[in-house]
Amino acid sequence: MAYPTLQFARLSYSAADFYSNEQNINSFVRINGDTTNGSPIITNIAENAGGSFTSSELKVGMTLVSSGEFASDVTIIALDLGNNQLTVSENATASATSQVMRIRPSKGMYFFASASFAKVGTGEPSDLRDITGSQDANYDSNELKWGIAASLAATGSVTTTVTGLYGQYEITEIQSRISNTEMNFFATAIDSLPSFIEASGSQISAGSGTLMVSEISNNLMTIAGAADVGAGGQGLGLAAYQAAVSSVFSTLTSGSGGGAAFPHTGSAQITGSLGVTGSSEILLNSTENFLIKNAVSPTQSLFQIDDEGVALFRAREGSDGTPGAVVGGMYLTTSSAFLGVDKKNRI
Repeated sequence: MAYPTLQFARLSYSAADFYSNEQNINSFVRINGDTTNGSPIITNIAENAGGSFTSSELKVGMTLVSSGEFASDVTIIALDLGNNQLTVSENATASATSQVMRIRPSKGMYFFASASFAKVGTGEPSDLRDITGSQDANYDSNELKWGIAASLAATGSVTTTVTGLYGQYEITEIQSRISNTEMNFFATAIDSLPSFIEASGSQISAGSGTLMVSEISNNLMTIAGAADVGAGGQGLGLAAYQAAVSSVFSTLTSGSGGGAAFPHTGSAQITGSLGVTGSSEILLNSTENFLIKNAVSPTQSLFQIDDEGVALFRAREGSDGTPGAVVGGMYLTTSSAFLGVDKKNRI
């Protein structure tokens, strides 16, 4: 079986062109809009020149600030830009017309402007034309997604990089390819992927300036040498390994580890053989059964223990024929029961 070779490169960015929940929070997007007391819908949205970008960069999940009209920061939960309106997570506490509102990425969401591309050696990605966001219109679902490894800072101190602390994020959308080696893009943490979850006390550092960009396979990114990631150093090159160790190994359990037993929760299908060493328990709730089925006829139950603890054997019918006798064996028909015994030891 062939496994993909994950391609990688590096990106550089500046703090001035980096937008997050704590960096450049007042200058990402500004709009004018109308509010109605008691309503979560903001209408008559218009561009405001005070923002670095326009309403076309707005995303569900971003944070909106309009202190005179909302009691606290609110979250955008729906966008209807065709009708110049959006919906937020709380009702307005006052009515206003053409009020200036500031919008920024929420925690775990990041926008990089004018990020520059570099690669040591040859091969893909040769430039930014090889990289797409997972939500881009031209993204091919048959291809691997792309992500970034980034140095992290503590929340409340976005420009101070914590040495040895890294995170992984998925590139979700490329807003603009300024050239083949410069682009604006969104990257986000992914709560459904263990190695891409952002810790509550961490965020991408505005003071680092270097990212490693890599393909993603099986929710994991590659690692690289120090020379491959430039100013990021060997720590950034190995960042994906740091994230993988905590996420992958946390899913493994041992008999004495006290962790959740395979398959954790839900259903599992195993093809082939399964060996169990030691004791094994099968726990059934009141509405569940234990079944052994015929692989050729999956709807045919060969053995079952129902929710009342009654063991049920399949009754053979005339067309099934008579099985070969086996000492210690038992089979049933609709009218009889048969046991296999050794003639020499009959009583």
